[in-house]
Order: sequence, then structure tokens, then C-alpha cells
Amino acid sequence: MATLEQLVEKARESTLFTAPVLGPDLRRFLEVQGPQVKALAKKALDEKVEHVYWVGSGNSWVNLFSGKYLLDKFSSLYSDLYTSYDFVVRDPARLSPKTWVFLASFSGATEDTVVALRHAKSRNAHTIALVRKSDSLMGKEADVTIAYDSKALYILPLMAAYLFALEYARLQGSQEAEAILENLDSLPELLSRQYVEEEAPARKLAEEFKDVKLLYTLATGPLWGLGYKFGLTVFMENLRINGSFIDATEFRHGPVEMLENEKPAMIFLLGSDESRKLVERVITVCQEHDAHMVVYDAAQYPSVHPLLAPFALMIPLQWFAVWSALMRGIENLDDRVVMGRGTLGKGKGITWP
Repeated sequence: MATLEQLVEKARESTLFTAPVLGPDLRRFLEVQGPQVKALAKKALDEKVEHVYWVGSGNSWVNLFSGKYLLDKFSSLYSDLYTSYDFVVRDPARLSPKTWVFLASFSGATEDTVVALRHAKSRNAHTIALVRKSDSLMGKEADVTIAYDSKALYILPLMAAYLFALEYARLQGSQEAEAILENLDSLPELLSRQYVEEEAPARKLAEEFKDVKLLYTLATGPLWGLGYKFGLTVFMENLRINGSFIDATEFRHGPVEMLENEKPAMIFLLGSDESRKLVERVITVCQEHDAHMVVYDAAQYPSVHPLLAPFALMIPLQWFAVWSALMRGIENLDDRVVMGRGTLGKGKGITWP
């Protein structure tokens, strides 16, 4: 039987354990694809694009969350975030040639998002695909393809969303957007350092939580997307346990009452932005009721702009997920029980879910 040390060495080669490549691949993305994404922002402004939609499913939905968040905060460009089939069923009336639709899919062959891409094209909207390979189904069908050629399926599309939104806002005159853009170059070095430094603390934390069968993840503000990713598309998917994601500010509106009879296991993502004080209040309540909890605090990285918190907390969370999965007997991080086996996805060329 393989030891945990042997299993973690094997895990480093896993497609879905992205931490080993995040630093260098993010550096390459900024240098190679960064100018392309910024050029798209200028084109959108020059062509007077009226609305942007961010569309995807699962992990590839929430890695676009920050695109809307930043456009709302710093620009006058209208945008919306939809899961792929909701986008199709809702069929926004604003879809038109003056509309741009960003669609993310690691495989480029996710059923939901392929359908959404084709729906957008049927309404003559301009489509931009964020995919791993340019020769994927979506890569070949989209009007513009940003192929990042990396297993970094969350961080690189996330960076694309940041670059587009911040560059658009900068061109409209936002000085804060410009300041955040200048802070991006420091991220690759941080991620490379975290890959080494966060392994041991994560192992200790995973040991503490290894018998937990239900895990709540709470976040809000710029960390909402990262919280959703780990709460639902990592912890439930990879640890194979019950779990849920709750907006940290919404915990006060109902869920807090469970604390009378339950001592839940909880992971908080605490930002250093305007949401911090409210989330701290929720944390205090949970501590007072003896919840079993851990707080990942963006304030531990003072050199990182508060709105870049998802980049700063990604690797600590991922190392925790990897050690937790291995301690629970899940030795192949890429294997799935139901997903990717042709039972959930339908259509020619569809590979996921």
C-alpha cells in the first residue's frame, strides 16, 4: 500500500491539482495572452459594446464571477453572469450583435456551454471562448478563442476575466483599476512560493478535518467565486462528502439557527476588502457556538490588492483539498464516479460532464 508521501508525489502530476504549475503558467499567460485580452477590452470600448455576458458551468462558471464583479465596480458596461443552461433558457432579450459573450470550458466540450455558445451565435452575439485547446469544439466554433494551454483551469480564465474588466475600466478612466493591473505582475511569484510553503500547513489541517462528513464553505465579495468553487466543485467533488457553499453575509438569514443543535465544520474565506467587517461578525458568532472552523485570511498577504484575494487563497485551499482527498482513500485525483463517463453529457463531440 502506498504511503501518503508517495500518493502526494503522484498527485503532483494530476491534471486537476494545478498548484505545481500556477506560478509559471500564470506568468506565461500574462506575457502571451495578456495583450490579446487587453486588446479585446479596447475593441469592446471602441465598438460601443452594450452588454457582456459571462457564461459557464461549475468551476468554469465561477472563474468568470470576477469579470462581472469588476465591471460593476469600476465601469459603466452592463454585464451579467449565468450558468450555461440558465443563459439559454432565460434567453436574454439584450442578446444582439452589440453583445459579447465570454464562455469558459476547460475541455472546450462541456455540453451546457457548447449549447450556450451556439445559442449566443444564433442571436448574432460576439462569442469569446476561454478553453484549454484551440482545436476543441468550442475553440473552433467561437468568434474569438483564448486557448491557455495549461491545466490551470481556474486561475487562467480568472485572470482573463480580470484583465478584460480592469483594462476596460482603465480605458474609461478608473485609477483604481489601473492600480490593480499594476499589482498583477507580483502574483506569479507569490503562487510559486505558496506551492512550496503551504504544503505542510495544509497537511496538518487536513488531518484535523479528516473525519468530517459535512463541510460548509462561506465567502462573499471578491471571494464569492472561490468559495463556491471549493465548497461545491472541489470539496464535494474530490472529497466525496456532503457539503455546501453559503454566502457569508447570508448565513445570518436562516442558516445561523442550526448552531443551537449543531457544531458544524466550516471554512471561511475572509477578504481584506469592504466585506471584511461583516464576515468577521459571522465568524465571531460561529466561534461563540463552538463551530469546528478554519479561516483563510487574505490579510495575510498585505502586498496583494484586496480585490486580488482569489489568487492569494487558491493554493492554500487546494493543498488542503489534496491532502484531505488522499487521507480519505481517494488516490486518483482525476478519477470521477459519474462525471466524464458519458452519462451526464449528451451530444456529438461532448466530453463533459
